[in-house]
Amino acid sequence: MANVRALHAVADGLAMHLTRAYPTALSEDIPATFVALSTGTLHAAFNDSANTRITVWPYRTSINEHHRNLSFAAPQGLSNRPLPLDVHLLVSVWASTVEAELTLFAWTLRELYQLSVLDGAVLSSIDAEFGPGEQLQLTPMELSLEDLMRLWDGVKPGYRLSAAFVARVLHIDITQADAQPVVARRLRFTDDVAPGGPA
Repeated sequence: MANVRALHAVADGLAMHLTRAYPTALSEDIPATFVALSTGTLHAAFNDSANTRITVWPYRTSINEHHRNLSFAAPQGLSNRPLPLDVHLLVSVWASTVEAELTLFAWTLRELYQLSVLDGAVLSSIDAEFGPGEQLQLTPMELSLEDLMRLWDGVKPGYRLSAAFVARVLHIDITQADAQPVVARRLRFTDDVAPGGPA
């Protein structure tokens, strides 16, 4: 079960995977970097047009409705109901030429299309304590043109060629002590009868 570093691990792990997979034959012609991006660094990426790069931006998270009440095994006296998140990612290309932009973006989409499962080999760059065999499904996500434009309008740099993906389900550990059972006592009211009185 992952800890609170898991969100960072998803974005950084994807960027590191793309870095390792980028072929030498292509990188000699189109040098590029692959980085995880935060909302606060979007403006810097937009202004640094000299660098050709692919960015992975976790722009939204949502609670997975199918796993929200799921419980996992826990030691005696503890309960484990993790926080289940769907991580929404925007993968964008930043380049100053048409050839670099389209070639790099096409390669990235092809690589992510083949990477349908995020496992320990991808998620190990950050100490997020993913459990053995823990996996996330990486799925392309359709964003309408209107939603995409609103997303970019909200963060202010100009639009960049982008594709949306969702990684699900990310379980963040919440192991805590079981609540002590409530002890209830029933009270019964009767008419008091004095000793030796009428039966």
